[in-house]
Parts: sequence; structure tokens; C-alpha cells
Amino acid sequence: MSRIGVLATLIFMLFTTSVAFAEGNAVTRRAAFDIGSANIKCTIADVDTISGAIVKTHTEIYEKVDFAEDMARSYDGNFSKDIMLKGQEALEKLKGKALKMGAKHFSAVGGSAFRDARNGRAYFATLKEDTGIPCRILSKEQSTLLSYHAVRLQKNISESHLLVWDIGGGTQTMAARTQSGGLAFYIDKMASVPFKNEIISTIQGHDINLVNSPNPLSTSDIHRALEYVQTHALLNVNPELASRLRSGTMQVIGIGGVHYYAVPELLGGRNESYTREEIKAALEEWTGKPDDAFKSEYASTRLTNLILVLGYMNALDIDTISPLKVNQTEGLLISPEFW
Repeated sequence: MSRIGVLATLIFMLFTTSVAFAEGNAVTRRAAFDIGSANIKCTIADVDTISGAIVKTHTEIYEKVDFAEDMARSYDGNFSKDIMLKGQEALEKLKGKALKMGAKHFSAVGGSAFRDARNGRAYFATLKEDTGIPCRILSKEQSTLLSYHAVRLQKNISESHLLVWDIGGGTQTMAARTQSGGLAFYIDKMASVPFKNEIISTIQGHDINLVNSPNPLSTSDIHRALEYVQTHALLNVNPELASRLRSGTMQVIGIGGVHYYAVPELLGGRNESYTREEIKAALEEWTGKPDDAFKSEYASTRLTNLILVLGYMNALDIDTISPLKVNQTEGLLISPEFW
């Protein structure tokens, strides 16, 4: 073979090798959106599509859109035009930021709020058409599973001792492995906004269409609310999950806005874990405070979130919770069926 032929062969081999290398290390920048009941969250990350690993997370951003509060005031089970427009504008704003950061692929998911709303599925079809982002409504189990796997990405805990407890604006869930290796779920609407509204209507006797906040809460209000939520937990939590929690062998990882933001704010700071006794002390400290004292756009649910968490901890003998910042976008980023 001539020297020119040898050189051409070498160039061809280098080219095909580089192409194969690039294809075997297919790292792409994705933007994953979690359209939740209180916020739209977006995580932008580089993902290796071959191994399914997150190579690098660039940013996590969000926009507040209170779908759960809007639905609580709906007279016909539909989202209002105002909240749907606000949601679309927030999603487009987040997509714009993702594009500026070089994101090439997009995927959005939503959960219970959109399953329950009469116009939820139609709204997601509109979002997909108008924003160009594939938008899917997850089943309850899919949603919980994404959160569970998002925790596993971060924590080196034996699955036989891991329980993930997620409390959001409109839904709370628990998930843990069963003795047979499957996953046991607890999925309930007794979450931040519904519980706050239950206190306003059932405990305080007000119309939630006229009253948005239960604050200031009296000692009597708190006592009755604790009894209410403890009874609810005892009657509704999956018996297998409840039994394992009471055994004291499970490490409870608390995710979602309530565990990671709301509770630590009222405890004075976020540590690796918080205890039942710390929540009791915080409840005493914040009893009787008006909305202004909380200095938060979520002031109306800050104290009721403490009651909600303490009620479940009392009912299930949970002494310690480790808050962790994860969201469904992290599980979504590595789930091939959504891309």
C-alpha cells in the first residue's frame, strides 16, 4: 500500500474511533421540570445516556405557582384560567433560562394536582403544544418511585432500612422496600395546603374561600389539630410501613418543601436531622404568631406544617428525620422512558 493509502487508512480509523468514542460517551444536557402543586422546579444537568448517570448538575431553579391553593378554592374541580396562564408563563420562563445554559432536551412531569383536576389533562396537552416541552402526568406510583430513586442517588443507605417521606403542597407519600423486595407505598392528600385548609374549616370553623391563613393559631387550635392528624395517620398509613417505622430500624429521609425548608426554618436552621422534641419546642415558640412573624411567602402553612409532621411522628413513633434536598427532576433526568 502506498504511503498516501496508509495515511488515508489511518485518518479513517481515527475518525471512526472518535465517532465511536463520542457515541459511547453520549453526554447530553437536559432540563427536567417537576410541575408540582405549589412550585414548578427545573434541574439542568449533563446526563450520560449510556450509563444513565448524572455527570454534572448545573443549576436547580423554580417558580412559585400555587396550583393546590387554586384548586382548594375551585367550585367545579377545574383550575382557574389565571393559574393556568401563570403556570405556562413560569414554565416558559424556566425553559428560557435552560436554553441559555445550553439545554438540548426537555421533559416535564406533574402529579396528583393534575390527575385530580377535571381540566388537568387538557391543560398538560396545551402546555406541551404551546411550550414545546413533552409534558406527562404521572401515576401516583410513578411519582413516588421517581422521588425514591432520587434519594437513592444521594444516600448510601441499605434499601432494607430506607424510608422516603415526601410532603409537598398537595400530596404526601412514603415509600420503602417490603420484605419480599417490592415497594410499599403510602400516598395521601393530607399534605401542606389541604391540612392547612382543614384546620381553617374544621378546627376554626371558617370558610376557606374567605380565609386563607389560620394564623395566629391558639394552643387549643394546635392541640385539636394534632389529635386530628394523629388519628388520620393511625387510620391511613400502610400497616406494613407503620409496623416497620415503629420497629425503630428504619432511617427516615424527609424530602419535599415541608421537610427541607418549612420545618428547619422554624427550628432556626437546617441540620443533618431534626427530632420530635425539637418540633414540640418550636410549636410552643411559634404559637399565637401572625403571618408577618414568619417572614415567608408560605407563612400561612409554616406552623401547620409543624403540626402535620409532629402528628405523624407521634402516631408512627418516628423520633428523627433527616431532611434532604431532592426533587423528582433528579429521578426524571435518569429515567430513559421520559426522554
